[in-house]
Amino acid sequence: MAFRKARNDKYRRDQEWQVWIDANRAELVAIGLPAEVYLDADRWLDFLENGHLHWHESSGFEFGHLSPKKLNALHRFLEREYGTDEKSPHLLSYVRVRCRP
Repeated sequence: MAFRKARNDKYRRDQEWQVWIDANRAELVAIGLPAEVYLDADRWLDFLENGHLHWHESSGFEFGHLSPKKLNALHRFLEREYGTDEKSPHLLSYVRVRCRP
């Protein structure tokens, strides 16, 4: 189940985020993403929208810093989590272009 921003009910949104990040943290670490991009739901959504933290303090990491192998792992993760969404995150589009054969 992909994490999506709830329109209301902050408590429910926080609970959903906690369940999602607990289930996916190890994979995000293995991909090579720094914790700053998934410290909370708002940071994750910022990263999905921009490929870097545009609206939050950051070390300067952006998805383009990943090695080709790690970028392919990110691509697989994003396809699985968001690939069937009617409106997928911009990061998935960026990664699709970078991972073309």
